[in-house]
Amino acid sequence: MISIREHTHQAQSPMTQRKRIKRRGFSFLEVLCAVFVASLCAVIVSASLPVATNSRLKADLNNKATNLAQRQLERIRGTGYPNLSGSAMHAEGLIDSATPVTGTTYSFTTADAVAAERVSAILPSGVGRVTIDQVDLDLRRVTVSVSYTDRGQTRTVLLGTLVANL
Repeated sequence: MISIREHTHQAQSPMTQRKRIKRRGFSFLEVLCAVFVASLCAVIVSASLPVATNSRLKADLNNKATNLAQRQLERIRGTGYPNLSGSAMHAEGLIDSATPVTGTTYSFTTADAVAAERVSAILPSGVGRVTIDQVDLDLRRVTVSVSYTDRGQTRTVLLGTLVANL
């Protein structure tokens, strides 16, 4: 014998139908809020990019100036105490001229043998100076300053060391 089963369909109330419809996706208001939050985040990120770029460029110039000053200071220290004179440093190619700019201050703006490593080539309006001071009988202070222009402002990096006559 063949049996036929009938499926009974229960009538669903309108509340049950609405709950099922809501479960299928997001409402228009939820999508609108998500788009607003995403747009707000995009505006904040795009507004901070120029500030970050300027900060990075400023730090890059400062790093270049510091590296130039440190390299020059190490080269001068490497010549030793007896060679801390204008004529000896000029002969070594450490300064532009044996004649001081002022007092005991010498320029090294274009003194590097490699043109690409000169202060004037690496930094905008770059100027390098070396000052040699006799501190004590067998002790000299060497101060290296590298100045450059960054957006109309002159910035300077100053490094110094003592060199003894041993």
